[in-house]
Amino acid sequence: MVRGRRKISLAEHRLRHHAPDLAEDRVRALGAIWDEVVKRIIWAMLARDDDDKPDLHVNVAAEMTNLLAHMSLFLTERVVDQRLGERRPQDIDPQAERAACFDAAGLADIKGTAVNAHVVWRRRLDERWVPKSRKALDRDASPPPPKPIAVKPVADKHFISKWFIRDHWAQGQTATRWRRGGDGWSRVTIPFGRWGYRQHLWSDRLEAYFALIEGKAKRPVQMLMRTIPLNPPQTQALVAYLVIHFLRNPRLIRALWRETAGDLEDPASVGLSMEDMVQHVFDEVFTDKEVYSTFASPLMSSRWAIVATAEPIFVLPDTFCAYGHVGEALRVIAPLTPYKCFVTLPDTEEVKRIVPVQVTLEPDQAKALSALLVGTAEVEFLSDPRFQPPHQAEPGFLDVLTAIATASEVCR
Repeated sequence: MVRGRRKISLAEHRLRHHAPDLAEDRVRALGAIWDEVVKRIIWAMLARDDDDKPDLHVNVAAEMTNLLAHMSLFLTERVVDQRLGERRPQDIDPQAERAACFDAAGLADIKGTAVNAHVVWRRRLDERWVPKSRKALDRDASPPPPKPIAVKPVADKHFISKWFIRDHWAQGQTATRWRRGGDGWSRVTIPFGRWGYRQHLWSDRLEAYFALIEGKAKRPVQMLMRTIPLNPPQTQALVAYLVIHFLRNPRLIRALWRETAGDLEDPASVGLSMEDMVQHVFDEVFTDKEVYSTFASPLMSSRWAIVATAEPIFVLPDTFCAYGHVGEALRVIAPLTPYKCFVTLPDTEEVKRIVPVQVTLEPDQAKALSALLVGTAEVEFLSDPRFQPPHQAEPGFLDVLTAIATASEVCR
């Protein structure tokens, strides 16, 4: 709901579906009764496991919460539809309805529904969550030794993952690249593998380290776009993926070269080239946990959103994302596809939602976000073949972020 307005419950939303013009006080009164019916069904369902609670790993909590949410939605629709029956909502007296829902017959219906719901819940528990938990608990008790990093010579260092370009921005074997010139932006079709890299940006050892992070993040990125809940390790893998892309773009690396080159001792005195010396400094930066935490912590604690648009208007800049600060806290807007962006909203949350809020932007909002991403590009960006650069000026990062945050309140 829009900030300042009361949040509508599931039962109220379903009742509005049947009776859009029903008086607000009647919607609230009946919705509160039927929401309570659903809560009692869920409580009774979960209570059936009180004497047989398996030891579950925290990593299955997101899946369990997601199933509970889906079951609550399904049960709410069934309860509202069945309680309405052929009756008009205007003719239902809330006091009589409450009495009917929680008398002996009503409580028996709640218990019977809970028994049936528990069959679904218990099957998922026994067939999926318990086996996954046992494996995870065993792994925590006896973790395997860390795999050694396989360092191989790699000349082309991708500052944007090749698989990310292939899976989300390519058209078959090609991609649409725009490049800034004296006359504005010009477009050309290129092989998708020939974009998003530079030679010798960092060491081969750091390249192997990045490959491990990228491999762990691929599945979470896919889940994110399909609104599949992420467990804590997957959430952490996603944040690590964002951090490495934020830090390893050529613009920042050049700045690092400028800031560190003058402070280094004579490379010849230690038998290294200047390139090797600065690469060593960059390796140290990326393996410094405190540096990583400085960027990761605000992203982890922010509220997340996936923003979508009907037209393929978003672009992938050569800086990977747009970023700014809310106070001193870093926030990012990372394009995932021409239709979707991942956004860290200005506010924070103590408990991470299992799936980000989904936001559908109005055309003007989507165009503003697209203009921001285009303006963020240092030299180039990728797009859908149908894309045309916006004519509007680049908006401010906080202006775009605030508009998305406002839209997200409507979609929550």
